[in-house]
Amino acid sequence: MKTSTKIAAIVAALLVLASAAAFAAPIKHLTMGTAGVSGSNYPTGIAACQLWNQNIPGIKAVAIATNGSPHNIDLLRTRDIDVAQCRSLEAYRATNGIAPYPEKMPWIRAITGGLFADMFQVVARKRANITSVADFKGKRIAVGPVGSGGEVDARETLAAYGLTYKDMKVSFVEYTQGIEMLQDDQVDGAILGLALGASGMTELMLDNKTNILPITDQALANLKKVNVAYMRRNIPANTYPNQTAAIPTVGTPPDVIIVRDDLDADLVYKMTKTLYENLPTMQAVTANLKQFTKDLVLPDDQMLIPYHPAARKYFVEQGWLKP
Repeated sequence: MKTSTKIAAIVAALLVLASAAAFAAPIKHLTMGTAGVSGSNYPTGIAACQLWNQNIPGIKAVAIATNGSPHNIDLLRTRDIDVAQCRSLEAYRATNGIAPYPEKMPWIRAITGGLFADMFQVVARKRANITSVADFKGKRIAVGPVGSGGEVDARETLAAYGLTYKDMKVSFVEYTQGIEMLQDDQVDGAILGLALGASGMTELMLDNKTNILPITDQALANLKKVNVAYMRRNIPANTYPNQTAAIPTVGTPPDVIIVRDDLDADLVYKMTKTLYENLPTMQAVTANLKQFTKDLVLPDDQMLIPYHPAARKYFVEQGWLKP
């Protein structure tokens, strides 16, 4: 082949490649809201995004740290994120315009069943002589960042005992800072937005200077007046060091991953399918995610928010939901 012919062939090949690149589908960027970097939601989001990037062509997903469920819902509202981890109870409130959400957000959809269940974990330093949440009056108390799911828990827990923030000195901090403040005797107690078995709680309980407080039946009844989805949970004995007895507390329905109802159906289907086909990878992220199985793909009437139709299609195909 003559040199000129070779050059012509190369140029033609390059033009074909350039033309193909010009018509290639653009990369779809997905941003996922999680929670603080020191909790379990952030690594969960990173793991989910890595799986999506590895298994769904044409997307680039990244997880970002946020202030938790209420913040994630607002970021979805403004379309600053595309997908988020969220507490089912917060998603339910936002969907129905229940305080602190000023208007209904009927576009919220779940693309997973439950990830793991949340439990209230209320703690106090032993030297503060606090045996009940009622004893928080006049004390120094750490709660989550303003507007976070944990901070909502704190307000409602205190209200169940007839208390408000005005009755105590409150520090609004991430749970890792709250634990440090307890260890340094800068606060007397805390209502921590932590998942059961969190490493921070394990560290806190090591020195045997902290008690986990029970939530009474009356307080649970008061909480149920705010939302019937609250339920009795128990922190099993020996979940943490120096915690030899089970402790009655309160829990909420499992966390889920949510999107807007107008997110592309084919993409949602692939996102859902990818997560459930890679459960061992997700379950290895944190101890809590061992709960993330098909068993938490609840029937529609047990879900606080609707499934996205594309996610539901996958669950029906697997035989986990009825058509």
